[in-house]
Amino acid sequence: MTWLLLLATGSPALAEPPGVSGSWIAQAESVRVAVPGRDRYSQALGAAAPAGAQVASVSWQYTTPPGAQVTAWLCHPQRCQQLAGHRGRSEALAGLSATEPLHFRFRLGQGARPVQVSGLQVIVDHRQVADPKAQKTVGQ
Repeated sequence: MTWLLLLATGSPALAEPPGVSGSWIAQAESVRVAVPGRDRYSQALGAAAPAGAQVASVSWQYTTPPGAQVTAWLCHPQRCQQLAGHRGRSEALAGLSATEPLHFRFRLGQGARPVQVSGLQVIVDHRQVADPKAQKTVGQ
């Protein structure tokens, strides 16, 4: 009965994905990508997350002029994920530290004209990982 009551009232606790304990949002200034084949990086995107927090998922968005020929990645200090479009959500960086900053990386295709990439934003959902020492059972 309690479960039905919570479902009927739209409890915010039920709206969060399982295991997500928080999130942070960051925005970066526009980036001009002008040389084909040469990577251009955004400023670091980060915010405070509790020590030990791990990425659960990342949502992103950015805008380019129509027809721009640019490839984009979202990078953590440990690895990068190529982005499938101007906005999306992925769990490809899950398990990495949520306390580390992210940045966008852009590259123009050969023969492409310079482009201004704007509206750079990420939302990082993170979870707190339990300390393995705290999970020991009595008698061990």
